[in-house]
Amino acid sequence: MTVMMRLDPAALQYRTEIRPEPAPDGSIVYIAEIPDLPGCMSHGSTVDEARQNLEDAKREYLAALEERQLPIPPPSPEPVVGAVTWTIVTSGAGLVEALRPDAAEGSLRLTSRTDALAPA
Repeated sequence: MTVMMRLDPAALQYRTEIRPEPAPDGSIVYIAEIPDLPGCMSHGSTVDEARQNLEDAKREYLAALEERQLPIPPPSPEPVVGAVTWTIVTSGAGLVEALRPDAAEGSLRLTSRTDALAPA
């Protein structure tokens, strides 16, 4: 006996990337994107808001692919086990100043390092 089931593409779990970016008004916004779905991105004023908005964008993105009868890209096969990010800001600079691309050379030092954790 064969049972046919339809998987809701929105249930697929894709790796997401969320990063802070300075907004023109000096505040910080969080940009969220799914690398496996080119152009699928969103933003929010908090990490949680960016993540939720990205989930909505993913559903719309996958629905548009289905509507056009285009293939749904599978999630990357690499296991995502997590990452650790260190950011060191010196000279009394805050996060907004550290992320500002026009910060004067030498007025602050920003060191950032991301290492993937080894699989358990």
